[in-house]
Amino acid sequence: MALMGMTTAQAAQWKWRDASGVVHYSDQPPPANIPAGNILQRPAANAAVPAAASHSASQPQASNELEKKIAEQKKAEQAAQEQAKLQQQQAQALVNQQNCLQAQKQLQVLDSGQRMVQIDAQGQRVIMDDAQRAAERAKIAALISQYCR
Repeated sequence: MALMGMTTAQAAQWKWRDASGVVHYSDQPPPANIPAGNILQRPAANAAVPAAASHSASQPQASNELEKKIAEQKKAEQAAQEQAKLQQQQAQALVNQQNCLQAQKQLQVLDSGQRMVQIDAQGQRVIMDDAQRAAERAKIAALISQYCR
């Protein structure tokens, strides 16, 4: 019986005397109203470390999880931005390809030697002379160099 009492007292980490003089044993710290002078035994340093370590270990784990979630959100946003940029580039490439084909067709028609007609400001049809053809050819060549890469 005395052995059991000793085992219980040894297992308890805290030992203090309350206001009425009764000695208490506990694995929990004494209430805040107990003066430091009435605390007879405190937990051993090596026993307190695991409890503190487990508590502090949960905080980094929570912050690690939060950091992981933030990193995943950033990756998702970045992937969405890259996808949108890729779609925009593909759409622009398609427009450039269509403009290139149209400019090449205009150049073929211009180089075919057929009579070319333009509509002037009054709405009258005017046949292009050689100087106008050369100017139009230069414009089309610039368009081809811009869109056909």
